[in-house]
Amino acid sequence: MNTKKSHDGVFKTAFRNPKHAASLLKLAAQKNKSLARFLQVVDLKTMRAERTETNRQGLEGSADLAFTLKIKNSNDTAKLVVGLVLEHKSYPDNEVVSQLEHYFYELFRLSRPDCPMVAVIVYNGEIKWNPLKAKLYAKYPEYFHDIGYPFKIEMIDVGNEVGDIDFGNLNPYVALALVAMKYVFNAEKYKPLMDKAMKYFLDPKNKIDDNFIREIFLYLGEETSSEYREAIMDRPEIVAKFKRKDFVSIADVLRAEGREEGLAKLVQSAKNFLAMGLSLEQVSQGTGLSVEEIRKHCL
Repeated sequence: MNTKKSHDGVFKTAFRNPKHAASLLKLAAQKNKSLARFLQVVDLKTMRAERTETNRQGLEGSADLAFTLKIKNSNDTAKLVVGLVLEHKSYPDNEVVSQLEHYFYELFRLSRPDCPMVAVIVYNGEIKWNPLKAKLYAKYPEYFHDIGYPFKIEMIDVGNEVGDIDFGNLNPYVALALVAMKYVFNAEKYKPLMDKAMKYFLDPKNKIDDNFIREIFLYLGEETSSEYREAIMDRPEIVAKFKRKDFVSIADVLRAEGREEGLAKLVQSAKNFLAMGLSLEQVSQGTGLSVEEIRKHCL
């Protein structure tokens, strides 16, 4: 069965529910003072999902996640609402602010001219990166340096700002997504956390959808191949460039391209999953390797 993997499936599946997105914001705000100030003035209970698709002058695009929520203590007459965009990045992207500006005008400015927007970049890459340090119009004389963006920008560094993950109090989807985002670029450091998370995969009472488990496996398996990191994670136009919109798993792509080195890495991922206690069928579903291939290469 061919499965279309949506742009950044793990992130969007885990956090498209407003309550789940609110959990992420509250976790990060424990260390991020600027984000904490934002949460002090908004009512997270009023958060609702909004459309993410844009089409400006024939240029189609999509934000990862978009929401609206009310300002605290604003009455029904005032109706003070703020727009919120969550944009996930797993690698430094110098075009991210341009993307956010596009989303601001398309999703909020045109239809709600009086609605401010806060854009939150959720970053979990292995390279240190902070796009907020870059000055707007830095090449121009100092006179122009105080020109700001027409919206607020916050950044969540998942590795540094999302601290202890409480499996008992967090929604399983949120917890598993955050663990995967931490683990994928620092497996050695976060292996104990991933081992703990794997118990959730195997515990039926948590009622985690099989498709989400598959997305987690694909995400972890794909990230072992750095060549496809950009294509897999963040940019749909790069996915189109690599002609990978309809892939079932990275194993299918590597087989088609005859990439022995990539397959070897995938086999290693399968061995890791088996060591965590997953069944042959679960590892097969997640990696795209057949049960026979797993038996041949891993057992």
